[in-house]
Amino acid sequence: MRYLILFIFCSGVWAYAQTPVLNQEKYEYYRTRLKSQFMLYSGDAAVKGSHLPMESLVPDNRGNQTGYWADAVWWLGHYVAMLSIEYKLLQNSNLHTSQTLDELRLAIAVYERLDYNAERCWGGADTLNGFFLRDDVDSRQAAQFHVNDIRSDYKYYCGQGGNRNAPSQDQLWGSYLGFALLLKLVDDEPLKAEVRSLARRMISVMQHVTAKGKEVWEIVNPVTGEVVQKRGDIQWMCYAHRAIEEYLTGDTVTFGKSNGGFWKSMWSILKNNILINKNGNFVWYGVLACSAVMNDRGASEKNCYDWLVRRCGQIAKKRPDLQQSLIFPHLPLIAAILHGYYGKNSQPAAQYEAYLNSAPFEGAFHTGSDSLERCSAVPWHSLSLFCPWHTADKGYFNMLDYMLLYNSYQLVYRSGLDEFKVFSQSAEPPIKSP
Repeated sequence: MRYLILFIFCSGVWAYAQTPVLNQEKYEYYRTRLKSQFMLYSGDAAVKGSHLPMESLVPDNRGNQTGYWADAVWWLGHYVAMLSIEYKLLQNSNLHTSQTLDELRLAIAVYERLDYNAERCWGGADTLNGFFLRDDVDSRQAAQFHVNDIRSDYKYYCGQGGNRNAPSQDQLWGSYLGFALLLKLVDDEPLKAEVRSLARRMISVMQHVTAKGKEVWEIVNPVTGEVVQKRGDIQWMCYAHRAIEEYLTGDTVTFGKSNGGFWKSMWSILKNNILINKNGNFVWYGVLACSAVMNDRGASEKNCYDWLVRRCGQIAKKRPDLQQSLIFPHLPLIAAILHGYYGKNSQPAAQYEAYLNSAPFEGAFHTGSDSLERCSAVPWHSLSLFCPWHTADKGYFNMLDYMLLYNSYQLVYRSGLDEFKVFSQSAEPPIKSP
């Protein structure tokens, strides 16, 4: 008789790292690691595949590693969000911001590269029109990333037909966070103007005029004419997309009557009933991320921050299997950074310190086979705090979730800025650098 013994080790390595200094050291290590292991940092955003965060490094049992990209523009938006807050923290501490600003410029230029080169995957001409690729990394670049193989939508689907590497609205959800924080926190007017134009183009790709002249919210491939994402998937959020375009660009947007009462009511129904879906997915994230950017609260709360805290807590209770105390812990903080907070129910600093203290110094991971599996300790046992239901994903993860949460926490609880006094009362004294 055979006996299969399953060993699952959830590592507690560095669990004692519970001081601000050690958490800062983790941040600095993850930042270096991101640029050296999870990115092709060429210094030139025109280089294909460069400055686009990798989702994970996936090892096999022979010691080989595969670089994995999925929904890369979504990750890119969170990268911009992290850098934007880092810029503000450095500026607030009278430290040099030039390196972070250069990195932001390169990241924004990646969006333009992915847009300009998209049509060629379907046999069209290069053009800057908002229709973008999710990534542009292929197997020929494995050596540049110091991996044995590449897995990406570009590698498998560019030139192969279909729309697997084409835009979808969920790519914009992460990007909205980055764009909004850059516009709020970074004082570089040319870069901000570039972001406004970029946001305008990316949102316009969801605004399709049919042959009969009807305005509908759907994504259509400009080369093939095929529907990439149908209106049934997008229109229920068109009120939010419209509001965010107005917030980011200063334009007045009325496309498809998305500013009218009907679509506002549809958005209200959606945001107040997202808990109907119990199987955690990107709909939760999209609704809450958009709400944070547009400063939109749901029922029974007087402000967006309190509503996000309540909703994120309710999701955590609905999905105890995810083992999170607060789903998407960064979103309430981002709402406070973007729009301020004038309530009386700010979360104690300890709520966030528990997340930061428990992060493994070596970075979150899930490796091994069924017979010998290892993973990071809760709550760092999933692919990311941005999508905590991805508990089965294997690899070493990019830790953008820690870096964005850390910077958000630093700015709100420890920066010493007057606008965040209600938060800082429950935190330790500020430190001087992010």
